[in-house]
Amino acid sequence: MSLKTPTIAIRLLGFSAKEEETFSTVLAVAREKGYRYSCLKHGCIQDPDMYIVNSSELKAIADLSDLHPGEAQPVLLIGKTDIDLPYQVMPKPIRWRKIFDILDAMIDKRELLLTTLSAHSTMSVHERRRHKRLDLDLTEPAVYERMRQQPMAKGGILIVDKDTHFREYVAGIMDAYGVPVTLASDERSALLLDGNNQHALTMINTSTPNVDPYRLCEGLKRQNSGLKTAVILLVDRNFEYKLGLGHKVRCEGFLVKPLSRRLVLKTIRKFMQLD
Repeated sequence: MSLKTPTIAIRLLGFSAKEEETFSTVLAVAREKGYRYSCLKHGCIQDPDMYIVNSSELKAIADLSDLHPGEAQPVLLIGKTDIDLPYQVMPKPIRWRKIFDILDAMIDKRELLLTTLSAHSTMSVHERRRHKRLDLDLTEPAVYERMRQQPMAKGGILIVDKDTHFREYVAGIMDAYGVPVTLASDERSALLLDGNNQHALTMINTSTPNVDPYRLCEGLKRQNSGLKTAVILLVDRNFEYKLGLGHKVRCEGFLVKPLSRRLVLKTIRKFMQLD
């Protein structure tokens, strides 16, 4: 394996803040051989390459069941569980020196799978595991009811940025789908444009001068009350996302710049229905 191998993005489920910090510190250590690993921060909506799950936390198992990861998103359970799950298990306490061997082997298998799928084109990378979903949904029924009652906004995509480069980049990707992509350079114009168009997805570059991304998100959500809309923050690596405030203003989360074409299209597909 080459040092040029892309960093493997890991989503942690069911761990305390201290445990997450330990995972992030240990897995981020530079290695002469093997894959590089990075733990996604809370609020980041990038799809992970794999999951590490605390099996002693029922909610984490329920969340994993809702995510129903495909074969291309391997799962490592930390600690044994009484529930029969089709995932690899690493007993507690964690042997930190051993964890890299386990992760590398799992990613080797994943890379072989992706190569095979690419060669034969017989199955999507996001093919779901064929096993019965666990009946562990802990979400309030009222949340689903509200989601079902909201129609999808139809106004395309709004980019909030100080220049036109990213807007043109996204517009180029969306040309094939006939989705309009609008640009706003400040909060006032963003709200005015959205009031006229009711955008299904807004991407806010947090480095845009004189733009408070949380305040703008709150205004957009209030303005589109009753419609399914999504707001995503585009952040630099040193940006500290305020998870509590993000939840309060109903922000969907953030992505770390720069964004690949694949990630942009994948994100748009997640929040919009493309023909």
